[in-house]
Amino acid sequence: MDENALQNIITALEGSEQWQEWIQRLDNGVGTYSEVNDIAEMVGDEIARQLSLNYSGEQLEAYAQAGHDLVVMASEVAQQNLNDAAHIGIKPKVTKYPKAKVKALADSLAEVDPELLPTEIKDAVPSFVMSMVDDIVKYNADFQAKAGLSPVIVRTWSGSFPSHDTKHTDWCHELAGTYAYGKEPSRVYARHKGCRCKVEYFPDRKTRGRITALSKGEIDRDSVLWNTRSDTLEARVRKANRKK
Repeated sequence: MDENALQNIITALEGSEQWQEWIQRLDNGVGTYSEVNDIAEMVGDEIARQLSLNYSGEQLEAYAQAGHDLVVMASEVAQQNLNDAAHIGIKPKVTKYPKAKVKALADSLAEVDPELLPTEIKDAVPSFVMSMVDDIVKYNADFQAKAGLSPVIVRTWSGSFPSHDTKHTDWCHELAGTYAYGKEPSRVYARHKGCRCKVEYFPDRKTRGRITALSKGEIDRDSVLWNTRSDTLEARVRKANRKK
């Protein structure tokens, strides 16, 4: 872990009300991969901003590692929330740092005209960080399906980014939807450059309903969550930021 890169990201984002809201939702047991995607998008935007100021392959490596660390921390909490709501004792699964993907991104950026590099970074980096969430979602969905559960994959279209021209809008609209595991489009986890769509999943449809009802205050927290986590995301982020 590159502590300087991680500290730069956390320092820049910790004052954001949205950042704090997403962390609190995760820590309160109602946050899912929807919040993890939001966090990843914000982290990706901040990494893009940092890299635009001083880009190098080494900086990309450092910030990609820091981004992955934050995505993993948030994903573990979200997955535990889902497992608790589904009343299953499976430990959350996370993916390893995607070295090959980072190298491919670095190689791609190395070919860009220096004058166009800031724009390319702004397009490519946030969707790249969000793809780390996609990998973790797929890993857990695959694992739980093999364990006999019936995961539900949800892809939500986001048209807030300029790269969603007509071609990309049609492409993303085609993939958006809610799917039973095994019935999802083969490209449900795919992204075009600049894509801000969300990909998430639930262990089953009942779990999705429980989380939704819990977030609305319609059911009691203690009847839904096992709360097996030893610490909160907020505490883990603070600990990671203090690490030397």
